[in-house]
Amino acid sequence: MSAAAALWILVPLALVHILARRNRTLLLFQIAVDVGLVLLPGRILLRGLHVGPGVPGASGWGAPVAVTGSTEQSDLPLEFSAWWEEVRRLVAQGEPPWISERIGGGVPLYANGQTEVPFPLQLPVWVLGAEGGSDVMAVWKLELAALGGFLLLRRLGTVPVAAATGALAFGFGLYQLSWLVVPLTWVVALAPWSWWALLGALRGNRRQAALLAVLLGALAGWSVHAETAGFLWLSIGAGGLVLAWGRRRRLLRLAAPLLLALPVAAVGAIPTLATIADSSKLAAGTSRVAYPDPGLDWSQKARAAALVLVPWREGHPAAGTWRLQFPHAAVAVGVGAVAVALALGAPVRRRHRRAALALAVSGALAAALLYQLPGFSQLAARVPGLGVMNWARAGFLVGLTVACLAALGLDAWLRRPTRRRLAGVALATQAAVAALALSAPGTPGTGPRLTLVLPSVLAAVAAAPAVAPVTVPILVGLETVANGWHVLPGSRPASPTPPILRELQVRVAEEGGRVVATGAALPANLAARLGLADVRSMDPVRPRALARLHEAMGAAGGDLPGPVTTPWPGLAGAWGVRWLATPPEGFIGPAATGWQEIFRSDAGRLYRNPRALAALRLATKVAPPLGDASGGGWEGVDFATTAVVAEQVSVGGEGTLTPVEDRPWRHVARVRATGPVLAVLHVPRAPGWRTFLDGREVRAVLCDLAAMGVVIPDGEHEVRWQYAPPGLAPGSVLSLAGLAGCLVLSLSSPRRRR
Repeated sequence: MSAAAALWILVPLALVHILARRNRTLLLFQIAVDVGLVLLPGRILLRGLHVGPGVPGASGWGAPVAVTGSTEQSDLPLEFSAWWEEVRRLVAQGEPPWISERIGGGVPLYANGQTEVPFPLQLPVWVLGAEGGSDVMAVWKLELAALGGFLLLRRLGTVPVAAATGALAFGFGLYQLSWLVVPLTWVVALAPWSWWALLGALRGNRRQAALLAVLLGALAGWSVHAETAGFLWLSIGAGGLVLAWGRRRRLLRLAAPLLLALPVAAVGAIPTLATIADSSKLAAGTSRVAYPDPGLDWSQKARAAALVLVPWREGHPAAGTWRLQFPHAAVAVGVGAVAVALALGAPVRRRHRRAALALAVSGALAAALLYQLPGFSQLAARVPGLGVMNWARAGFLVGLTVACLAALGLDAWLRRPTRRRLAGVALATQAAVAALALSAPGTPGTGPRLTLVLPSVLAAVAAAPAVAPVTVPILVGLETVANGWHVLPGSRPASPTPPILRELQVRVAEEGGRVVATGAALPANLAARLGLADVRSMDPVRPRALARLHEAMGAAGGDLPGPVTTPWPGLAGAWGVRWLATPPEGFIGPAATGWQEIFRSDAGRLYRNPRALAALRLATKVAPPLGDASGGGWEGVDFATTAVVAEQVSVGGEGTLTPVEDRPWRHVARVRATGPVLAVLHVPRAPGWRTFLDGREVRAVLCDLAAMGVVIPDGEHEVRWQYAPPGLAPGSVLSLAGLAGCLVLSLSSPRRRR
């Protein structure tokens, strides 16, 4: 860990300690959080590792390498780190971070909805870089989740010991730890703060109503993770209705922040929605039944639900023994068996019943989504958009509900101990834990054995009148640390660039051109981190046009594309691909004909494409699609003079094209033509691109599967392709108006009754 990253971690934590110095209970709780931070992310950072798997330069040309934990978090190096570093590079070069020419031949960057450009808590990444910034944000997320949970439970009126119990269970819960390094955990970390602000808003605190609007709007629209934020909105809306039911004034207080949150989100939400509308993911999702998932039978549901009590029953993801068909993090909803026993073993106080019901409704909705309960799932399937959403993202609300109900139950028990009941429930929980552990299918997982006996310890605590109440949060702390010990991954700092990669960089510097790779030679998106332009893109919001190009190169998949298998030299050359990287075994098959091997080592092979062309050029002929592009049917086309166009376009002249401006978001050229020709820019068509001829907007022609062509008439003309995130201008105006409305709301005072 660098000194700069350490300061970004320690200074905010020191400020929290200073602010809490006069509140003894809050200070003691913060010290408990400090212990969790040191034991979980701290032990990784102090070893000189980054929190998160693999960084460019590690073995396998930057392929994700999990040193201490789960390989599932490969989204960080494969997607987010690459996008974030492209944002930093573009801004440093004076370019807007709208689009990256190094990923996918030029795909939307801001409008993919996950680069977090406007999000203020992303600042460490912009200052320290992707790896250092992720280290800082991992600590911040855990701190905010735990502290927010404590303040929420204290606002509900629970005693400090109970509040600490629920806050530690949620703040260091498995869902939070499983997804810690990716943006969606900002939603998880700020969920208790949203509930805290909701309670204040319903009580008439307009500043907290404004805060709730900003939180919901920023999480849904400021490039964080709109999908997960949508489930937080569901939680706040459902819980708020329960809390405000039968009280008209409270219902109006709930409506104000929810309505204001909509325009606050617009600056990112509108561009993202416009981009998603043209994405391959949406197209693939509408062609199949995604919810309810027909592959999720009752056996799978029961096994997934069992993980609430025994997280490692299906194996350990970091050890490669995971057995369930779903990714582990999607079902890591548990916050510990001790918390479950507390939630079931002590009835809440009368004053907390409505709050408990609101939390229970939120958790029940999430559980119904997660486990696809009959009846509910059929109704939910009618909700627009749910079919293409990852419905398992709602799982964090289950953990939040259990943790809060555990705190409310412990609060009631501490005020009026019912020792037999809590001890009995704890023993029943222990029996369930033992039964689930012993009935684990196949070889038991490598999970912590300590967690299998903690319900018995809770039963002993409940039955012993002389035991201090602080024992309970200590038990919860032990369980969360034990469960999370092997979840957080660590990655080695970047190693020296391998010779084959240095050779590729030298070749590109000399001749230019884009690159592509087969197999695991160079994972998609990582070429950008190495200064190379790749036509592949690891992005769930790929434009449909780019997905067609990937499919023609043998990369199947509507959501995330699989590896390239058939980069035909003619089609690849049409897209400016001059270089091919492969694993050590090389590239064979019909598509290999025409590629020239230029370098070989134990790490892989490099090939040169003599048919590579400029990405911006003139076509004097057009041809209809002939045969299957993915099967090599287009290899007979002379792409140097011909563009493949599905629609009727009349060209046949001659001409010259002179590039005038070449920027990621703006390409300008002068064309001299004798007769009609077609100027073609080989950048994937996506919402936000506009084409102009002599300053007048014209329609683009789809060429060569995904490129944008402009018909140029006889004479001398200027042609321009220009990109801006779709809807950014009106979205910005709406967000400013929403923030202004929040400011007015926060400064206004409630009317006094006469």
